[in-house]
Amino acid sequence: MSSTRTTFTQDSKHNQLVKIAIISDLHVMAPGLLISDGDAFEEYLARDRKMLRESVEILDTLVGNLLELHPDLVLVTGDLTKDGERLSHQLVASQLQRLVDGGIQVLVIPGNHDINNPDAKYYDGDNTTPADTITRPEFAEIYRQMGYDSHSRRDPDTLSYSRDVSNGLTILAIDACMDRLNTFVSRGDAQDHCKTSGSLEASSQQWLVDEATRATAAGRRVIAMMHHHLVPHFHMEDTLASPYMVGEAAPLCRRLVEAGVHVIFTGHLHISDIAQTGRADSQMIEIATAAAVGYPSQWRVATCNTAAGMMQLNTSTLLGLPSEPDFATRSRQVFVDSIPTIVHGVLRRYWAEVSQAIDNYRHKHQLVMRHIHLPDSPDGVADLLLKHLKEPVTQAYIAFAEGNEGYSDNRQLINQLIDGTDHIVDETVTGLVKPILKAALRLRIYGIARQVLRSILEDLNDIGTKHETSINDHTAIINF
Repeated sequence: MSSTRTTFTQDSKHNQLVKIAIISDLHVMAPGLLISDGDAFEEYLARDRKMLRESVEILDTLVGNLLELHPDLVLVTGDLTKDGERLSHQLVASQLQRLVDGGIQVLVIPGNHDINNPDAKYYDGDNTTPADTITRPEFAEIYRQMGYDSHSRRDPDTLSYSRDVSNGLTILAIDACMDRLNTFVSRGDAQDHCKTSGSLEASSQQWLVDEATRATAAGRRVIAMMHHHLVPHFHMEDTLASPYMVGEAAPLCRRLVEAGVHVIFTGHLHISDIAQTGRADSQMIEIATAAAVGYPSQWRVATCNTAAGMMQLNTSTLLGLPSEPDFATRSRQVFVDSIPTIVHGVLRRYWAEVSQAIDNYRHKHQLVMRHIHLPDSPDGVADLLLKHLKEPVTQAYIAFAEGNEGYSDNRQLINQLIDGTDHIVDETVTGLVKPILKAALRLRIYGIARQVLRSILEDLNDIGTKHETSINDHTAIINF
């Protein structure tokens, strides 16, 4: 892969060009869901950095841009709606239909927010009431003209499909969502819970491999799309942010590569980042596209030469809306202001998993943990992290979301994050053996932390291996 701006030779006798636009994480909220503004909706917005009030205008503007660009194909990599509301799906489908009516093929795949979601709600002042969500068959029917008609081959167990498009290209659309495990208080469950993680049964994995093998054997190039990540975008993502990756990603990745898939478009984490694993014919390149609904509101255009197996990738940013020409400036500030609530929200949401991990460590290292005193609530842990890490975490998160963070000198930021971690260790370790424990924890924590931070802030793939490399996240020439 190269980060140069090389262009393809436009010789129709030898080139088969397909122009693809990629958008992700629209999170559209239908206006009818907000019956009246009030504390209920304001509290939801305070926990999130999505620009939900503007989500309809954002999609309308993107569709207008795409109609002007007129690509051959538009891929939408999941989370089409705020929380799977039927009203929102109907609105998204009607907007995407404008592209279809304009002669542009559209292919969608669901995200973790889109189906059987207990968070689908109407907002009325201080109160919320359940809104109609949709089932998997209903998703396929609503988006029938966007991947779910008779021209696609369907996996019988998921919403995955394979679609042969023009000029020798096949799109492998992968549905790894686990919405079947969502729980509803209204259905007698203990809590409302929307499953974030992704997973695929062995039979569906085999179906995907078989479809890719079929297409490759027929001389077609195969590009995959999925909401969840297949390739880690930073060191230990599969451990530190496992809900954003598909389960057992590494073996599935190897099988898809062997079947001829070398590029996959994803979303979910709301970042613009390109990650890769392997080399030459064993390489998988994952192109994650930032959310349309919040800063930095980016989308991709890939011009694919299927004869040569090369793709020219470029990135566009939605800077303004018709109603707000300087939209990007405000959305960035919303991003910054939301960091504390995001930290609290993530820890509350995953507190059971965090607590279990702490308990497991305590059981294995009883002597050490006897002298480490962590807060016993998600908000307590969040406050501890924010006390020492708020500013550098905010800067790091923005850089990661924007992409190309490796093009800046972030050594000072890495050191600030390490220093903040040091202060956390100093505050939580007590007892007479404090100096020894601090030294031991620093030795363990700093090695991991520095690897993770360097992988993010220096934009490194395969960090610590002989394949370590950095990639331009915004524009690149990719072999597929």
